[in-house]
Amino acid sequence: MELECEKNHLVQALQVVSRAINTRSPLPILSHVLFQSRGEELSCTATDLDFGVVISVPASGIDSGSVACPARLLGDIVAKLPGAPVRLKAQADGRLHLHCGRSKFEISTLPAEEFPGIPQPGDLPQVGAPQKLLKSAIRRVAFATASSEESRAVMTGVYTHIDGSLLTLVATDGRRMAYQEITIDNPDSLQVQAIVPGRAMQELSRLLGDGDEPVFFSLAQGQFYCRIGNVSMHSRLLEGVFPDYRRVLPQSFQRFGRVGRENMLGAIQRMLVVAQEKQSPNLIVMDLETDLMTLSANTPDVGVATEEVAVVYEGEPLKIAFNGKYVVDALSVLDCEEIELDLQDDTRSGVIRPYAQQDYKYVVMPVRLREVVEEALA
Repeated sequence: MELECEKNHLVQALQVVSRAINTRSPLPILSHVLFQSRGEELSCTATDLDFGVVISVPASGIDSGSVACPARLLGDIVAKLPGAPVRLKAQADGRLHLHCGRSKFEISTLPAEEFPGIPQPGDLPQVGAPQKLLKSAIRRVAFATASSEESRAVMTGVYTHIDGSLLTLVATDGRRMAYQEITIDNPDSLQVQAIVPGRAMQELSRLLGDGDEPVFFSLAQGQFYCRIGNVSMHSRLLEGVFPDYRRVLPQSFQRFGRVGRENMLGAIQRMLVVAQEKQSPNLIVMDLETDLMTLSANTPDVGVATEEVAVVYEGEPLKIAFNGKYVVDALSVLDCEEIELDLQDDTRSGVIRPYAQQDYKYVVMPVRLREVVEEALA
């Protein structure tokens, strides 16, 4: 293999595939990126066996071939090279010669034959959605996945339900739940239920653009497949039964609040500065009455904080406590001016959603009912 590639293209490729590298794997080949030179294109592939990324960038091919290079070392080298074309040449002795300007490197490689195969989607049926819409939907739910839940691995993923033209995404960590619906293009009328790892959803969100160009993906053969421009990715789907989210969504409310999102977000963030009680970390108390919401936090060894926020409120006065961080997480991913608080009482779940919209719901329970939530989602 021998080729020449612009530095910025090589930097982009290595940055994209680096997210699929597992530096802690006992298999040395998984810390490598597979380079494949074909004509005027360089294909770069990385995988940890569960998640994989392939990106193709322009290159001036001199001699076709393939080689597996250490991803982190090569990334560090290329990032520091001058802004000149980079020449790569794989030698028979297992070394990669890299030339850029007056810089020369020799890097130890592994045979391309050792690199694991990458699942291919073939001609599987696909569904499509505008990139901006799908990116927003993922951002609104993926944060609520469990970071590590060995006994319930499914809760580290996003439940993905395709039913006609409706795509439903749901995520929960056992203490809060995010639910989003969007309209999609489903020409084959697919009916699919799957659990996509939260990591794969987060990586997809990073690749998606902010325009209305469509992106197409498929969920089949135990894999999630997606291609965006010159990047394709795949991820193994999670096996298991996702918690019944319909049991958690409240069906009726007695109290309603309408408040500016940024005002509430800023106020809670300020309260969290002193909400450091070890037994109930991030505890924020919310007092609601007509036209006024008073937020407070009290940690005896730290201090006390209160702040009043204007609100349009309907229903009997209510004093309720939440984990403020969970509320901040939701408010931070919404892009609306006003949000609605749909509440029952101080012992049952509340819902945060954009004002006058029903396609997104974020369910959060009062702090003192955490055990009840975990049981409901078990």
